[in-house]
Parts: sequence; C-alpha cells; structure tokens
Amino acid sequence: MKTIRFYSIAIVSYFIVTMACYAKGIAPTMELDLDLKKDEVVRATISAAKDSQNIGTTKNLTLRWTLYRNEGLVVLVRYDNYPYQFILYKDYKLNSWTLNLLDSQGVNRSPNQPQLRITFVGIDDPFNDEKTIAHLRLYGYGDMDFTQN
Repeated sequence: MKTIRFYSIAIVSYFIVTMACYAKGIAPTMELDLDLKKDEVVRATISAAKDSQNIGTTKNLTLRWTLYRNEGLVVLVRYDNYPYQFILYKDYKLNSWTLNLLDSQGVNRSPNQPQLRITFVGIDDPFNDEKTIAHLRLYGYGDMDFTQN
C-alpha cells in the first residue's frame, strides 16, 4: 500500500514539475514599442536564422494599421513580399499575432523557430482619425536581427 502511494505521489510531482516548465515560456530576444498614427508605415529589415551557426537571409517587413472599429485594430503586414491582414483586440487571447520568420507560410511550426509577435497594447483618441495613435509592441524570439529603416 505504501509503495502505491509513493508511486502516485511521484507521478503527480513529475506532472506538476513538467507543467511548470512549459508554463514558464520563452523569453523574447528583442522588444520594441511603436506608437503609430493611422496609415503610418514602419519599414524594417529582418535577418533570421534557425541557430547561431546558420547565416540568415535578410527580408523586408512593412507594418501599418488602417482602421479601428468595434474595439478591433486592422493591421496590414507585408513580409517577404507576402501580404497579411488581421484584426487585433485588447482581449488577452486576441491581442497578438505571430509570424514565423523562416517559414512565413506556417508549414514547419516549432517553438525554436525565430518568430516576430505583434501585440496591441492600446489606442489614444479612437474616435478622431487624425489624432488616433495605436500603441503596438513587437517581440522577437530566437536568433533574429530587426533593423528599422
């Protein structure tokens, strides 16, 4: 009876430790705050590699937002000449969008691939298109270099 209790405690402890390791997450290697007016374009070049021994190719990125309605921010991104359009909300599960930098089509997704995450932080004066400023935060994960032009 004592051995069964010992094994069950060991198994439960193993699962708790494993889940705590996964919940910690990966720390970003780059963080950048952007305050953008409507249709203001951010241009950047991104170089990414799977590990530090590989030489990354340089690709262009443009980012802008074009509309804020019903608490949703419409964002337009062009990365490696491929266009993306998505809506970000202030809600925790809907406030960010992630781009895999080496495989932008999303075929080979893995957590150790270099990624760029765009997060919607907030907006100032949302009912005046001329004075509206959206606050975004960019996070880079993995072996990448982000240079704003």
